[in-house]
Amino acid sequence: MKRFAAFLITILMMTGGAYAYGVVEKFSLDKSRTFVGFNVSYLVLARVSGRFGDFKGSFVIDRKQPKNSRADIIIQTASVDTGYAARDADIRGPDLFDAERYPTMVFHSNTIEMVTDEIGHVTGDLTLLGITKPVTLSLTKRPGLDKSLTNGYKVTGQIKRSDFGMNAFIRPIGNVVTLVVCYNMEACTPEDAQPEKDKRQYNQ
Repeated sequence: MKRFAAFLITILMMTGGAYAYGVVEKFSLDKSRTFVGFNVSYLVLARVSGRFGDFKGSFVIDRKQPKNSRADIIIQTASVDTGYAARDADIRGPDLFDAERYPTMVFHSNTIEMVTDEIGHVTGDLTLLGITKPVTLSLTKRPGLDKSLTNGYKVTGQIKRSDFGMNAFIRPIGNVVTLVVCYNMEACTPEDAQPEKDKRQYNQ
C-alpha cells in the first residue's frame, strides 16, 4: 500500500499536480505543449491563421477556492508566424504589431470561473500596442495530449484590433480577430478557422 501511495504521488508530481484530487491544477505554458495563435478574415472570403513561437506564462485552476485561479501570458509579437515571411514582416511592422516599439502582448486574468467541470470563463486585461482593454475568453477542458493524465485546456475569444489602435488595412484584413491558446492538446484551431484561399499577394 505504501509503495502504491508513493507511486501515485510520483505520478502527480510528474503531471504538475493536475490531478491533485481534481481541485487544483497548476501549469507552466511550456512551448513544447502550448499553442498560441490567431485567426482573422482576409480579402473577405479567406481567413489567415498564425501562431506565436515565443511566449511564457502559467495558469492555475482552483476549484475549491476560485479566487486563487489565475492565468498570465506574455507574448513576443515579433515571433508571429503565418507561414509567409513577407506577410510576417508586414505584420511585425509599424502599421500592425509595431514590434520594435511594442515587443510584447500581455494578458493577465482577473477571474476564472468554471461553470461546469469542463467549461468556464476567463476575464482579464489584454495589453496590446500599449493599450489595455478588458476581455472575456472561453475556457474548455479537453483530453490530454497522447492520453496523458494531465488535462488539456483551450482558451479562445475575439477582440477588435481597432480597440487597441491597430487600424491599418481594416478593409482587406478583418477587424475582429479570434485568439486561441491551447495547452497539452492534440490539435488546436479557433472554431471559426477556415483554409486560406487567396495568397496571391505573397505568391507573386
